[in-house]
Amino acid sequence: MLQLRLYLPLLLLLCLAPKTLYADDLEVVFLSPDNSRYWQMVSGFMQAVASDLDINLTVYTDQQKNRYSYRDLLGEALDKKRQPDFVMFMLKENVTAEMLKRTEKAGVKTFTFNTNVPEFDGQTVGVPRQYLKQWIGHLAPDNIAAGKQLAETLIAAARQKPDTSPPEILALSGTRDSSAATDRDKGLKESVERDSATLNQLLYAGWSQSEAQDKTQLLLERYPGTDVIWSASDGMALGAIQALESKGLKPGVDVMVGGVDWEGRALDAIREGRLTASMGRHFMDGGVALLLIHDFNAGYDFANEASGTTLSYDLKAANRENLGVIEQVMQPDNWDSLDFTDFSRAHNPILRSKDLSANELMDTLMAELNTIGQRNRITESGQDEEVKE
Repeated sequence: MLQLRLYLPLLLLLCLAPKTLYADDLEVVFLSPDNSRYWQMVSGFMQAVASDLDINLTVYTDQQKNRYSYRDLLGEALDKKRQPDFVMFMLKENVTAEMLKRTEKAGVKTFTFNTNVPEFDGQTVGVPRQYLKQWIGHLAPDNIAAGKQLAETLIAAARQKPDTSPPEILALSGTRDSSAATDRDKGLKESVERDSATLNQLLYAGWSQSEAQDKTQLLLERYPGTDVIWSASDGMALGAIQALESKGLKPGVDVMVGGVDWEGRALDAIREGRLTASMGRHFMDGGVALLLIHDFNAGYDFANEASGTTLSYDLKAANRENLGVIEQVMQPDNWDSLDFTDFSRAHNPILRSKDLSANELMDTLMAELNTIGQRNRITESGQDEEVKE
């Protein structure tokens, strides 16, 4: 009888809880656009979140890395005998509308993230749940602001050199079918115009480090007075650094270089003084999207919040001053140590009365990961001292 009284509250809670919260594990498919270091980080963070939330996450990777192969990858995911409950993907030029309409027809709920809706496709699909009811949400960084902030940082650093002439800039963009690249380019151009700098040339290097290196070597011959190399990704920025060093120039001294993504190699280059800055934290947006999907499935709809079905957040700059914090945020061991159910409305009732923006959620995640990392470092340091004794 005593045991029955102890378990009665739990049984009552199970009866009253939303049914979907205790249904079979969610089946979610993520379409990764390539197997680069950046997208591996995205997938790794998503897996850490999915594990805590009991989500079965399957990652399909586009090996051909173009808009049409990416579109076909969606078809592969939807043609399986058991379709996923949710599918997640980024948005590419000229195939976005077709992909969203296909998931709509299949009756599979869709969450898009990482890039903004391409302007042309947006005229057809609108915003989530406007015309397409299965498209439940969208999350993306403000890439225009990120491109602008990166340019401002590099221009300011270049102005510290003795030469007082307007800084000369070379820019490396990604691909023409990427709205992220397009938006970052817009931010760059806004900064150049406002800061009276000179943009000598912007070219596409396909997100490739080797291609960026080759093209930068040629451009440096054409523009020997280059002060800044702005890059839409860290991989391409590292290629630019290789090109500079092959010509006997010192990145971070002779030419300021910056990128986007917070790649581990880029953080090393910041520590060494070869890379001035990297914009990042968007590797977390797939994991944040999984939190929103999980809670949506449990009856807690993010569309009821102030941001609605379309959420945006700011990227943050990594530099030599905050490098320690960024490295803790990027550490996979810290991802595994963090309990992501703490950030779920379904699991944490105290969050249900709060209207958290994507920016606030990202800030909180970063703070918690840094705290875990610092705590682990102290523990490891103490253990090392014990061993020495």
